[in-house]
Amino acid sequence: MNIAVEYKDTTGTITNQTHRLTRLAFAKHLAIAGQGYAPRPQKLIRTLAMFFHYSSYIQRQAFNNDRFSEPPIQLSDPTEKGQFSNLAGKAIADFLSKRIDQSIYTVNYEAAMRIHNPPIPLFVNGRQVRRPDLLAYTANSRFAIEAKGFSGGFGNMNNHKNQSQTGGIRVNFTVASVSYDLYNQVKCKYHDPFNDNVPYDNELLRRLTKEYYGGLSEFLNEKFFNSRVTEIQGEKFYEVELSYRPFEKLFPDEFPFRHFWHFEILEYYRPRIILPFAIRDYAENGITNEIKPFIFETKEQDYNTYIDNDRIGLRIR
Repeated sequence: MNIAVEYKDTTGTITNQTHRLTRLAFAKHLAIAGQGYAPRPQKLIRTLAMFFHYSSYIQRQAFNNDRFSEPPIQLSDPTEKGQFSNLAGKAIADFLSKRIDQSIYTVNYEAAMRIHNPPIPLFVNGRQVRRPDLLAYTANSRFAIEAKGFSGGFGNMNNHKNQSQTGGIRVNFTVASVSYDLYNQVKCKYHDPFNDNVPYDNELLRRLTKEYYGGLSEFLNEKFFNSRVTEIQGEKFYEVELSYRPFEKLFPDEFPFRHFWHFEILEYYRPRIILPFAIRDYAENGITNEIKPFIFETKEQDYNTYIDNDRIGLRIR
């Protein structure tokens, strides 16, 4: 999928860009973008179920023609379509934050409010505090992202930009990322409203990423998963096999599900999760802005691997 992006920088200058999003990249960002707590093996069924539940919206032919698909009319559900549009907008915003602003790590904004020192209240006088969707870190800045996804037009960009500036966590700048016309030809307005510079907060980044990589490091548990060390673009990674067999031990009470068709798909595609070689250190200590983002070079003829800037990726047969 090619995403037509209208990028507006902090000076107000607008440029038109095109960013290539593969289905594997979309799967990674859909599964992880905005998760309030660390991804871990116990969430794998939920992640797979979400991907297969929305499979009608990401059919290959439509995706390769720069749009999302829709279920047949007899299965159409406006509420479900709205939910997917919202999730797709968040996944695209997460993806573009890595491509445009070179962020190395993103997290659900509410999770950051909870772990902030001191914690930032989610409710004041019984009313929910307004906040954006994501918090992102680059090598020298922290920024907030308000992410939207619409089947039709993009709405009021001023309102979206105002939402990106709420929440209480001090940031260097904020972004309104609004994906629209999702089922015809995906477009996105990625606007950078200016904000005051603030000191870099490595301490919150450490705490957040300890949770993130700590959960993912559980995929290295040899009792459940087979892994091997591989080298990609001159850097070492762990490649962990994801099959239905570990579920027998991880979810013993749920394994009437062993015969569900999506486990057969696991066996066919043999998906693997890619983890950074230093993940145990990241899980223990977190990361700081000294860690450089991993820039994965996608080869046009080979879309079976995707690795994000945070060094978490997917690979299929």
